[in-house]
Amino acid sequence: MSGEAASPWAAFPEQGSDSVDSLGDIGDSAVPDVPGVPVVRDIAVSPDRIVAVADVIEEQAKALERKVTEQVGALNIKAPADDIVSQEAAEAWNAVVSHGENSYASRVMAYVHGLQGLADQLRAAGRRYLSEDDGNAAALGDAAGG
Repeated sequence: MSGEAASPWAAFPEQGSDSVDSLGDIGDSAVPDVPGVPVVRDIAVSPDRIVAVADVIEEQAKALERKVTEQVGALNIKAPADDIVSQEAAEAWNAVVSHGENSYASRVMAYVHGLQGLADQLRAAGRRYLSEDDGNAAALGDAAGG
């Protein structure tokens, strides 16, 4: 050693040095791409695609509802003994998981109903879009003398 203390920053390349290939890409390490800034652009909406999306959402909601209805009983437990602690523990478990207003099963069913409501809203939006599109096309045809 020459008597000079090495800088604690010596291990890091200086900005602009050859050891940094590009911003964020040091050596062979893989750095994920950063998404670009969103831009405003027109969105083409097809009413039949909206209805198709609504159908998929409703189909998945029905499948989830069937699964929860079929399996909720398996989540219910019986007290392992007749003592008060076992009885209370089983009752508390069932209230939290499978029975009661605020149980997990009730929350999942509320989610299912929310999905069904979303499907209904999408269908209504598709119908509204279609009728407005037809009305706009008719108005443009009238304005053009058609």
